[in-house]
Amino acid sequence: MPFRSQRPSPILLVSLFLIFSSSFMPAQKLPEIDGYGGFSHIRFDSSSLGFSGSPGLNGWAASITAPHLYEELGLTIKASGDYGSQLKVYNFLLGPQFSFEKSRLRLFGDILFGKAETKVRINQPMRSEITSVGRAVALGGGLEVTLAHHISVRPIDADYVFSKTFGSNQNYLRLSAGLVYRFGKK
Repeated sequence: MPFRSQRPSPILLVSLFLIFSSSFMPAQKLPEIDGYGGFSHIRFDSSSLGFSGSPGLNGWAASITAPHLYEELGLTIKASGDYGSQLKVYNFLLGPQFSFEKSRLRLFGDILFGKAETKVRINQPMRSEITSVGRAVALGGGLEVTLAHHISVRPIDADYVFSKTFGSNQNYLRLSAGLVYRFGKK
């Protein structure tokens, strides 16, 4: 099934509106927004897709988080892409994030819901790959260490992802590490 353009989810649109609307109102302070980008690695069980073993796929992970919408409760939007010679795996997720800050450390955990997309390279004259889009849920967490006023390093961001594409379940651990830039922090 080829990838089709879909309308944005109403939940996503409302969430984005709530996150960014207060920054455009007069006499309001800019809300704290974290932007994260880094390296990602998954070990993908591809036996259900006709491959042997579980190849390691490397790629990227990115997220935008409003960590303090209500005390320690925030909202995060996370996307990732991991690539191998025959596979491409993408995740687009949204959900609540709980965080605990002490000194220069920030621990967080999240429950995310969204879509997974798996692309498999095939050798056919008319098509080079087939794509399947399905549901995804991720349970995860991580650690951030503040380096400077607006900059943090995230040495670990781990998610256990439950996804269903091509009519079968794929469950895997995604590990990522990278940098965080915090907008709106005093």
